[in-house]
Amino acid sequence: MKSESGSPAAGPDRRAFLCAEAARWLVLLAATIWLVHPYFAARLIGTGDALWYHHSLADAVTQFRAGVFPVFVGQSDYSFNGSIYPLRAAPYYQYLAGLLDLLTGRTLGFFALEHLTAIVSVLTGAATAYWALVWIAPGQRWSAAALALLYVMCPGVAGLFYAQDLYMSGMALPWVPLAFAALVRSFDDDSLGPQAVLAASLAALWWAHSPIALWATAFAAVGEVVRLIDRRLSRLGFARAAIGAGIFAALAAYPFVSVFLLRTPGEAIVPYIMDRQALLEVVRKSFPSSLQPIDLNAPILTYMQLGYGLWLVLLAGGIAWCFRPRLWAVALLLASAALMVLLLFPFPWINRALWLSFPETVVGMTLYWPMQRFYILIAAAAVVCGQRLLREFPATGAIGRDSVRLGLLVATLWSAKEAGKFIEMARRQSDTVLDSRRWSRLENVAVQRHTYGLFPRRPAYFTHGVVEPRLESRLLDPTTGSLLISDYDQGRAKAPQEDFRGTIDVNPGILDLDPPLTLRPGEQYLLTFGFARRDTAGLLQIIGPTLYREYSLPRSGELKSFGSERESEKSITIWTSAPGSETVRLRFIPTAEQAKPSDYIPFARYRLQKIDEQALPVRVSSLIPYRATVRSPGAALLETPRMFVPGYAATVNGAAAAVRRSAEGLVAFPVPQGESQVELRFAGPLALHLAFWLSAVGWIVAALWTAARATGLGSKPPKAAHPELSSNFPRETQGGQG
Repeated sequence: MKSESGSPAAGPDRRAFLCAEAARWLVLLAATIWLVHPYFAARLIGTGDALWYHHSLADAVTQFRAGVFPVFVGQSDYSFNGSIYPLRAAPYYQYLAGLLDLLTGRTLGFFALEHLTAIVSVLTGAATAYWALVWIAPGQRWSAAALALLYVMCPGVAGLFYAQDLYMSGMALPWVPLAFAALVRSFDDDSLGPQAVLAASLAALWWAHSPIALWATAFAAVGEVVRLIDRRLSRLGFARAAIGAGIFAALAAYPFVSVFLLRTPGEAIVPYIMDRQALLEVVRKSFPSSLQPIDLNAPILTYMQLGYGLWLVLLAGGIAWCFRPRLWAVALLLASAALMVLLLFPFPWINRALWLSFPETVVGMTLYWPMQRFYILIAAAAVVCGQRLLREFPATGAIGRDSVRLGLLVATLWSAKEAGKFIEMARRQSDTVLDSRRWSRLENVAVQRHTYGLFPRRPAYFTHGVVEPRLESRLLDPTTGSLLISDYDQGRAKAPQEDFRGTIDVNPGILDLDPPLTLRPGEQYLLTFGFARRDTAGLLQIIGPTLYREYSLPRSGELKSFGSERESEKSITIWTSAPGSETVRLRFIPTAEQAKPSDYIPFARYRLQKIDEQALPVRVSSLIPYRATVRSPGAALLETPRMFVPGYAATVNGAAAAVRRSAEGLVAFPVPQGESQVELRFAGPLALHLAFWLSAVGWIVAALWTAARATGLGSKPPKAAHPELSSNFPRETQGGQG
């Protein structure tokens, strides 16, 4: 006799079942650890996006360690501009990192924590996929294990981390198969349980990655309407659906409320006006490579694909469903997968018509790379449909059973072979531990364009490179908003006097600049350039034993960023956190068409000047929170480096000051003439705090309820298995599986 979970109740059968179950979990664990083993390293793996995610994580964890909770905006050196991305729309990644940091005793570096979020997501993705598949077909456990591995090994799933460094998207791994399984289960089991699991998993997706959540929620909503109609619109069905909606509203309250509140009034919720022709071009270029085995020499976008293993499962599921068309949940997921395939492949007329028909918000959230959002959904739909159909058509005969086993084995081995290419790619894209530590040093932390994501525009001062955030405050005329004085003015007091002598490097495409510069520990310097040419086009590098920087010329960012143009800032701050003096060298790599290094001789004059902090008009002593001593020649507006969103509160000499948005979109507030002590905090709207704690308490309750269910505390005695759920399940000890 078996319980409703598909496991024998007692005796030798139970011992055999437990041994088999342990074997399945061991296979899952071993295969998944192999899949993610390159991430068991405290070094950078990937490209610029991986480094940006590192900075986002480092900022949040730095704030957590400083006692800030909850974290709503960036504040540390890693996101000093008050970044709300991804915190506003997808806070799961940073909060998971904070939890892992706490559980590991705050002993891990930021790269190790970044990788740990990926490892945990893939491991829990395999575990929840297996649990979800067993939930909808308890008698098909070996097929559940194989399908769970096919899910996490899918190129479009594993590739979220490996191919494109998409940590936010990767956080969705554990929740998509759980949501789809709960949807299917709700058609078989009209109790509240599946509704609650569906609500919780969709809420988790909104915390993790809103574009994936948007599509998953849309499919689930259609499924719920179909289910209610199929149940003939019963009052009890509506009640359970309403309870599920309430659970979802509570658990997902924060991501929704934050999107509405952490923006300037009048700004669009989705600030992307999409060029749909560009999106269609991306789709066109991904085909037919997305139907071919992964080629590490092909464009990275082609790595995002379903893979032959899951194509086999999906096609077999579609054929099997034709014999059971009243399996409405399976029909819905297959139709959803078919829609996404139509959106991913350049079918004549159809693909274009579909993309042009969607509302701007939907397309804006999906962005230009729908394969990053859709393949994880298709993969989850494929394994859930496959498992549900195996329950409907149990392979009881030896030939049928062996055919299913062989098919799943071949599909899994093929997927493992393809996943091995990702592992090879990770080895190619891995920095050394020494280089990775260098990227983490504050003198090398560059606040990238991504950090200004979700803001309408970047300020004119934005430099895509390293700047010292403590020198990024300015005093403005309170009437006109024009610049009165900034900390960079100290470097403008005297013109550059020394020459950088340019010599052609051994590599003929590089111009070496002499002399080298010596930096003493504990001191900051202002390096001011007088460029010989305003149209200097290329890459300026500053390199030392621990220091590494790059700045694009003639302009490294917006209009007033560091560069050689008329409006550009000509000074940058440079320092070392090394224990001893550091000698750095500069070099220039021309990027203009047909330009040669010799075209830029002479290159520039320079002045390296030690910064006198006591002479600065705005001396910042803290970033968490922002605290400064301001010396103003008259009444002025202090413009901070924080981007404005509602919720900031400022004090000047202990008294509240009115916060406003400057013309550059930054937080500003009035200061009087003379010396003042100022402080700026993000207090946040009350509704934002209420939404966060509503969701937080909801998740704590959900975790406690899940733990109680898992340990059997407070549970009722098991009921007899429902005939529809158990009559076709082969006994584990008889070797039956799908």
